Amino acid sequence: MTVTTRRLVRSAAGTAFVLALAVGCGAGDDQAETPAEQPQQTQQTDDTGASDGGGAADESPAASDGGGAAAADSDLPADADLATTELPIPAEDAVQRALDAAGGGDVHTVTIDHDRRNGWEWEIEIRNGTEEHDIELSAITGEVIEHERDQDDDGEPAVDVTSPMPYAEAIELALGAQDGRVSGWSLDSDDGRVHYGVDIMPAGSNDDVDVVVDVETKDVRIDD
Repeated sequence: MTVTTRRLVRSAAGTAFVLALAVGCGAGDDQAETPAEQPQQTQQTDDTGASDGGGAADESPAASDGGGAAAADSDLPADADLATTELPIPAEDAVQRALDAAGGGDVHTVTIDHDRRNGWEWEIEIRNGTEEHDIELSAITGEVIEHERDQDDDGEPAVDVTSPMPYAEAIELALGAQDGRVSGWSLDSDDGRVHYGVDIMPAGSNDDVDVVVDVETKDVRIDD
């Protein structure tokens, strides 16, 4: 082989080597870029997942615990049965709050029912001397909703939700005469006699039945 031929072969081999090296480097660059891009895609996926997962973890318990607790503590359904449901502000507490608002006196009427605007509320009438106080307060929070004053004294006796007949006993006696849901009740007097009026809604009916219970004799009658 001549010198010229050997030079041509060496030149071709060198060129092939350079080309092979260039191809190899190119492949290495592609492989190097792929891992560099993959973490970026993975990071994007992680960020999205963290955002979705974090939001669900942060918001769901708050909505479940906070919202549920707030609903349970702030209100009761309008169709609650007072024979089985304990109001957050019971009658004894409501009466004391009303007496505090009136500055003392004698209780003459106690009523619990559901108002469309204010929810479950107590209506309590107190007479302090010749001044009559009509007080409405929330059976859920105890807040005084309305307080009206007037000069009146009809001479009717004072009433007591604990004696001689607690309201729980009056409700039990009323349910013995009429089945249904207790939707409200009142303690009042008429012609000098103190009585409970228990509102009971029979199953399948939209009208209350008023059951009257005399606190002294324990007589029960349905008021037509």
